Amino acid sequence: MNIELYIGGRLCDIGNPENLGIYLKRVFIKPSELSVKDAQKSYEISLPATSANNEIFNYTNIEEVQGKFKVYDNARLYVDGILILDGKFRISQITRDAYIGNLGVPAPKTVKDIFGETMMNQAGKWPLSFNGIEGLTIYNTDGYDKDKYGDQSPCLFPFVLYGLLNKYEANKNYSNKDIYDSSVRFAIDDFLPSVNVVHMLKKIFENAKYTLGGSALSDERFKNLYVSYKNPAEYELFWGAGEMKVEGRWGSYLNGKKEKNGYRGYNEENRNVVLSNLFHSSTLSNLSIIDSGSNISATKNEENTTILFKVPYTGLYKLEFDADLELGNEYLYIPPQQGLSIEKSDLSKDKFEIKIVRYSPDKELLTKESFDNTFYLNNQEIESDVDEAIFPQEGGVHFIDPKQNSKFICGFSWGYHKDFPSFYMPGSTVRHNPMAISGGKSWSIKSTDSTSDRFYSAVKSDGYRQRQGAGFVNTEKFKVDLEGIPENKKTRTSQNANNKNASGHISQVIWLEKGDCLSIVSVSVFLLHSMSTKWINHNVKFNLSLTPFMRDRSWLKVTDDGNSDSTMNWNDAPTFKENEIDLIKFLPSNTKINDWIDNFCKTFNLEIINTGGNNFDLNIRKSKLVTNPSLLIDLDKKANVTQRTNESLNLPYVYELGFTADTGEEGYYETMDDEVSPETGNKTGEKIVNSGKYGKGEYYTGSEETTKLTQNSNFSYCWYKKLKEDGTNFEVPVITDHEVWEQKDAYDYEEMSAKFYPDKNQRFWYKSGIKEILINNEKPAKVAMVANEFKGQKNLVLDYENKADSIMKSFYLLLTNNNSNYTVVECYLSPEEYSNLNKALVKFNGDLYNIAEVDGYDPLDQKKGVLKLIRKMI
Repeated sequence: MNIELYIGGRLCDIGNPENLGIYLKRVFIKPSELSVKDAQKSYEISLPATSANNEIFNYTNIEEVQGKFKVYDNARLYVDGILILDGKFRISQITRDAYIGNLGVPAPKTVKDIFGETMMNQAGKWPLSFNGIEGLTIYNTDGYDKDKYGDQSPCLFPFVLYGLLNKYEANKNYSNKDIYDSSVRFAIDDFLPSVNVVHMLKKIFENAKYTLGGSALSDERFKNLYVSYKNPAEYELFWGAGEMKVEGRWGSYLNGKKEKNGYRGYNEENRNVVLSNLFHSSTLSNLSIIDSGSNISATKNEENTTILFKVPYTGLYKLEFDADLELGNEYLYIPPQQGLSIEKSDLSKDKFEIKIVRYSPDKELLTKESFDNTFYLNNQEIESDVDEAIFPQEGGVHFIDPKQNSKFICGFSWGYHKDFPSFYMPGSTVRHNPMAISGGKSWSIKSTDSTSDRFYSAVKSDGYRQRQGAGFVNTEKFKVDLEGIPENKKTRTSQNANNKNASGHISQVIWLEKGDCLSIVSVSVFLLHSMSTKWINHNVKFNLSLTPFMRDRSWLKVTDDGNSDSTMNWNDAPTFKENEIDLIKFLPSNTKINDWIDNFCKTFNLEIINTGGNNFDLNIRKSKLVTNPSLLIDLDKKANVTQRTNESLNLPYVYELGFTADTGEEGYYETMDDEVSPETGNKTGEKIVNSGKYGKGEYYTGSEETTKLTQNSNFSYCWYKKLKEDGTNFEVPVITDHEVWEQKDAYDYEEMSAKFYPDKNQRFWYKSGIKEILINNEKPAKVAMVANEFKGQKNLVLDYENKADSIMKSFYLLLTNNNSNYTVVECYLSPEEYSNLNKALVKFNGDLYNIAEVDGYDPLDQKKGVLKLIRKMI
């Protein structure tokens, strides 16, 4: 018998093969455990210290040589030309005459070796084209790139309850919590993406420069499987928003209609002003909205049109604002006790500001804005009539300090009023200028009544002018280098000679926070007359657009002093991708990749193995059991049935498998058994503790052992809730705590609808249908309906119950007491038979057996090996 051992591709001297002492051990099946890794190793062997072996092992048998003990890769053992072990050789002892160690097939590279501490949402990039609301329909109705993703969409946007249904009721008279009716208001954020498990895993490995294959990836039950979204409630979602734009026309008196929402106010000098919020108006017209998501919404009633313009996520945006001001010639008398009269005027004697402000819709009503274009307090500390006072260039940008208005973003000032002489540069005939929030810290930061607001903004500016004696000189103060802006988009204002018309444009880069809301306000002078209180007739044609630009504000090169220290370019490539989402960023941010994969394998009894190099296979374990008798090893001629022994399999008396159960969830609560009074036989209204259903299954083996083998998946069972719609019902996943549903009617709807539970354990589902809904109560979309059951050539129900098609029955090898013992035999095996142990059935005493374990296999046939067999049961 010819034995050859190669290490690192070089043939070792083995001396007398009988002295080599190679005995091999390998484990395939261990029924007392739910999963066992295929392992192979040798007993200790000894290689002589020949000149050839000394060279292979780097002469480590010489005392002075360092690095004696190491693992040598590429150890291959051949017997009669048949490869029976492909692994490594680990030296454990070195003598003058020999190298002693073990041959073995060590655990191959693992998922943890690749991904380490990397979180799921850090697994590279997975870009998908996504144009907002239309994207929901595309991925839910197979409109995606099928050349790339085949028959399974990379993601779904399913109808899932992470809280109560969002409802709008002006009078707070909500319908019951399980009623789906016309009061429901959906936004795009209500449909969080659920990713396809196979596509996700392949992408994660691909991003790490590995490939993933295996039997699980080609199985339709996994190819169609999706996993729910999970992240903390405050985790920021990036929906790939494109340009958001609002344009329209507004007037204090427009088309014969007076604005009903003019608010009288006072500036700090106690002078009267009138404020109107253009985004909550009774005269708003010619309205046009461009928005691919749920960022801009418009609601109308008989009185007003209200626009909510919400910033979708935190970052730098390009903000462009156009406004055309026109002063009307019509006037309207209204008695003082009934409101404001409308008066005509012009820009030579009246002043106007049109500006963008940010606010929180839950906290601010925008009724207290005043004029901001003052060149002294609160915009700067130095008084305007002293030497070294600074002013914007004539018609140049005036930077508004946060001390003056912490809500201010940008805007325009036109006109002149005798009560406001300090609003333009002394001696200037130019009575208009753009305004923008300062990109630096407030000048008041060191004062006792300081503001700590720090805004991040850039608007092209040539700098300020500084008073020196009787004249002015240029200064670097507020000089901002923002290049690349097209000529027609450069920041500017103008005012016609007729003093009836004016216009302005501003191009700004500004840092905005997710949830900030933008609005346009008009501020003008309030006229007091003996017979009436008057509001100037003026109307504004406006166009406001916001485009995501940079996710990192380090792009902004504006110092604390408000000027730039290097040049910025308007045309730099944005880091926010327009009309694109990155699915990786929707994966769990607090779960390691290797933990997720390990838990997934545990849930479905899968194994993931390195098949060499950068290749991994994800396999269904049960499929590895040999069931086809086409390859047989006949032991009837090698072993005697009278000399066989039997050993217990040590089966537990019951296998108990299930998902993780959050007993506080609504789904668990609804499946709990009702408590019944023993006296009356009636339900008490209470639930029996820990009686809820969570997909658990029990499989009794009939074994006499007293052990119970319990395994719970780290994923959650998916419960469903029935919603009522026009006399019919439909079911959707419910991922909420019970507390939000405890009051069955709508008594606490407003309070409970604020609760949101996207951080619950992930769960699995299959697409089951489509439902048409409206986003923002106006834009149609088709969302996916999902279920716990897959029907195909092979069915699967996503629970562990002891029923056909459950996870337990489909993927786990669970034995009964009828197969409660090993048959143990001793015999010789040929090298070819040994190499086929994982592929063959064994024929013994007229029965077929699976091979569970081989111990002490001797390729020289000097000693019998011990085989543990389990009678074939499937």
